[in-house]
Amino acid sequence: MPEFICLVSSLAATIVIAFIQIYQSKRMEVFERRQDERDERRHAEGNKARAIEFISKHYADRGLIPLCAVAAMHNDLFHYSRKMYWEFCCLVPEVQNLILKYCSLDLRVRGEDDLFVRCIAAVEAVLRDRFPKDESVLYDDGKYVLHSLERYAGERLPEPRVNLLPECLDSSFLPPDSCTPGYDYLIRKVLSEAFESRGASFAPISYLKNDYQFESSLEIEACRFASTAAFYAATYGSGDEANNRYYGCPGGFDGERIETMEDLFLLTVFQIYTKLLLPNKG
Repeated sequence: MPEFICLVSSLAATIVIAFIQIYQSKRMEVFERRQDERDERRHAEGNKARAIEFISKHYADRGLIPLCAVAAMHNDLFHYSRKMYWEFCCLVPEVQNLILKYCSLDLRVRGEDDLFVRCIAAVEAVLRDRFPKDESVLYDDGKYVLHSLERYAGERLPEPRVNLLPECLDSSFLPPDSCTPGYDYLIRKVLSEAFESRGASFAPISYLKNDYQFESSLEIEACRFASTAAFYAATYGSGDEANNRYYGCPGGFDGERIETMEDLFLLTVFQIYTKLLLPNKG
């Protein structure tokens, strides 16, 4: 009998201890979950604060935020001359995409292998398919476009050497104060008319290279011409399909300006990416 009582007592103690352990385990799980939720909340609040701080700091140039995203996707290790770009690249992707979200943009920073190479290939394909008899200005993997960034990033856009019409871009693209008056007009006019035509014998790039004295120009001038031509080739060669996505309009927002070769490079890649690459993504 004493052995039975001892056995029952031992069993009861074991059961009580088990219940206590289960209770403590559940309390610990609840505590850890609350800790995780608190940490996640603090993390989210910290990211939100950093995103708002960036937007506030660069509010005057907020229209260039889409170019910040392109800079990060192209090469986030490059030391961009515009402080806004490299500060954006120093942020983690989570904060970068919060900035884009708070600016009501559908653009997001994501892994884009060989972004520049694919952009150049896309523009070349458009020009080759539409104007098979034309010359190319994007040869050697678009070296003149790339040199806009790698050799002349901080340089201001060079003044045109040719006597072009004193007009710039319309509000569909960039505002008049975003470029040298007249420089883009002829490129825009020739490419828009060429893409609207049905003939395949047009050679708009050859015509423009001659008018802009491409072969005899300084390299920085050649870089500006190649980048601008690529920008409009993407603009008019995209087919302009209906798209309810809003990626932004750098240079046409609220006073920000496309001033340097670096700005022009990022604007060109942005236009190609949003017009020719993103629409084909699932």
